Amino acid sequence: MEIKYYFCNIVYSLIQVRLSVDFDNKLYVYYCYLLVVRQAKIHLQMNEFRKQMLKEREEKDLELFENIKNNPKPGILDLWALSDDKFIEWRKLNDFPVLLAHFDKTLLLFKEWKADNKLTNEIIIETGEITPFIEKKKLSKRDKKLYLTKQIWDTNERTFVSHKKIEGEKKQFDTTFNFQNLQTFTSYLDWLKARGKSQEILYINSRHAPNHEMERVFIHTDVYAPKSDFELLKMGGIPIPVNGFGMLFRGKKLEFVNLCGLQLTGDISFGELGNLSCSYCACDNWIATDFNMPMVTLEHCTVTNFTLLNSKLQQWTFYNCNVSGDFFNTKLYNNQIYGGNFNPIMQNCTLGQTHIKEDKNIADNNYQGYKAFKIIYQQQGDDDVAKYYFIKENEFLRQKLKGFNYLTKTLSYYYWEYGRKPHRIIYYSLATIVIFGIIFWLNNNLITSTATDIKEFHLGHGLYFSTISFTTMGFSDLIPNGWARLLVSIEGFIGLLNMGFLIAGYANNKY
Repeated sequence: MEIKYYFCNIVYSLIQVRLSVDFDNKLYVYYCYLLVVRQAKIHLQMNEFRKQMLKEREEKDLELFENIKNNPKPGILDLWALSDDKFIEWRKLNDFPVLLAHFDKTLLLFKEWKADNKLTNEIIIETGEITPFIEKKKLSKRDKKLYLTKQIWDTNERTFVSHKKIEGEKKQFDTTFNFQNLQTFTSYLDWLKARGKSQEILYINSRHAPNHEMERVFIHTDVYAPKSDFELLKMGGIPIPVNGFGMLFRGKKLEFVNLCGLQLTGDISFGELGNLSCSYCACDNWIATDFNMPMVTLEHCTVTNFTLLNSKLQQWTFYNCNVSGDFFNTKLYNNQIYGGNFNPIMQNCTLGQTHIKEDKNIADNNYQGYKAFKIIYQQQGDDDVAKYYFIKENEFLRQKLKGFNYLTKTLSYYYWEYGRKPHRIIYYSLATIVIFGIIFWLNNNLITSTATDIKEFHLGHGLYFSTISFTTMGFSDLIPNGWARLLVSIEGFIGLLNMGFLIAGYANNKY
């Protein structure tokens, strides 16, 4: 790619010069030669500079890792300064073994799950990620299988968890990757669910110095014991580290980390060192002012008391997170919210392609979020989107009801989606007229005709009689007898209801 770009740049420069200056041929050839030499020197210098920069960065990263690799509690800035790979290596040595030992003691049937799926703590730690082994398989209805896969390329190899089986060779960017499926397993929470049980993973029941920059967070703590079992790794309480160009200093994929009190300000971008992704983290008491940082991922996190002022959230993902706080004068563009509880107080906020989506595998407690989105989209003039959230709001309530209330709410949904789709009534009315017309035609012996031109009762007569019964027009040329009178009364009642709801539906534009 670099070579192609290099030659394209030269050709473009030559064309521009040729079009703008009237050189004779010899002078132009000489100019071309000088330009090629100059571009080649610049290209080589840039390559050498980049190689030297990467080498120095790798040496500093390795030096820092060697200094803290045996330290179970290094400084917060040292952890942020590590590259993502070295950070995970540090956690493999110091943090992950303690966390999994804690799970062995506290999580319901955790050891049995590992034995049933032929997994060990060593296998889990080797991948450098714990979340894929724990969480329910995303966006999956029936297939709950996960695949432990080994990837080999050049002299490198890694193991990871994939949602589908990957085997064989695949070539990408002139590199050949070899994939081997090591084993198949089911995630811990899916395995528990199949046995009718459940377990809260990020159960925070103890905090020291809450709402302070020195806040410490503990999960599954025995509050009566003299010592807490597991403390989340502390990496919050400071301004998020950035370099001199306003870029995130080192991208991180964080799991089971205490990020409480993280301070966010200014425009923060990310480059080749990656962005911020958090899973099962405590992200409470974040303060963001004049903040813009795109493409942040939060999964299974607590994000309580999140203060956003004059900021922009763009391409963020909240997956099964509990989000609360105060959003003032904030723009939310292209954000995705899956399940959880998105319930911040939003004042003077703008929404653009930001939606609450559904994943059947996680709980949805977004009633307040549906209400807030409905109001904001309505104020922006996005009526179709506001109607969608009005329906989602009512659907949430319907699922909580029982008995007669559930029945009436269900009828309202399927009848006209709580008044937002009154055109459905037209379809139901036509269907009612046709069904009753067929019944009257098949039982025409119960219909007396006073009209001299009706010699034989056809289907058309049945539809005609059904129509005047539905609309309660009541012409006297056809008269019902026996139980047909009951049918006429029922159809007339349905007709009155349908016409009333139809008028109300089109007259009422509020939601």
